[in-house]
Amino acid sequence: MRKKVLITYLALLLLPVCSPADAEDERITTVRVVGPSWEQFTNEDGTGLYHEILNAVFDLYGIEVKREYMPSQRAYESVEDGTADMMTCKAHSVSPPLVLGRYPMFINHYHVFFNKQRIGKWKGRASLSNRLLVWRVSYYLPEEFADVSIDYRELSTGSQALGMVLLGRADFYVDDVNLIEESIRNSRIVFNPTLFDIQSIGSRSYHPVFNDSPRGGKIMRLYDDGMLRLHKDGKLKSIFEKWGFDYPDFDAF
Repeated sequence: MRKKVLITYLALLLLPVCSPADAEDERITTVRVVGPSWEQFTNEDGTGLYHEILNAVFDLYGIEVKREYMPSQRAYESVEDGTADMMTCKAHSVSPPLVLGRYPMFINHYHVFFNKQRIGKWKGRASLSNRLLVWRVSYYLPEEFADVSIDYRELSTGSQALGMVLLGRADFYVDDVNLIEESIRNSRIVFNPTLFDIQSIGSRSYHPVFNDSPRGGKIMRLYDDGMLRLHKDGKLKSIFEKWGFDYPDFDAF
């Protein structure tokens, strides 16, 4: 009897052990992605640059991507508390437990919308000095304008930021040019576009946000590896070309 128990015990020791990482791998059949609905990036009909990139990346592993639309700040909090797997997208650094993916999903110039008569002759970023800038909550940081002295306010929507400039309550509305154009289309304020201008004031790359947890780390590695694979076989570039956006220099990241 003792011999039989000993043999059973030894057999159990020789069985392959399922590590936490293995168990985590088995559970990743879907990835929950959160963030706002941005025209041309995350259209609510499922089209857009970010949608197509993530679908292509996770299709490599047979993983389903589920999208939920919500404001940026709530999206960051959802990734932080683990109720979401990733947020698209953020341009500047994040604090633990949040981390940015290695490869960007978008790279572009960011712009300012302003009243030409109010600002006068355009002098580049120097024109921002001692002015009031407005942008959407969490989209930009005052540190990104450390080279000039500014005041700033964060607002809930691009339409609100645009309205502040149209009504003369702020000097510049800061955003991606595509989002400025979207805000103009959605504006209920009638204005003469010839009195206003849009100028580029910088560029930056936009990366997805993950949680630095075992599951989050795994999904981030799948994302990074998948982006590199799609880049090397040319599929990623075709997605950018379809939506008319500049292709990032992935070799620089």
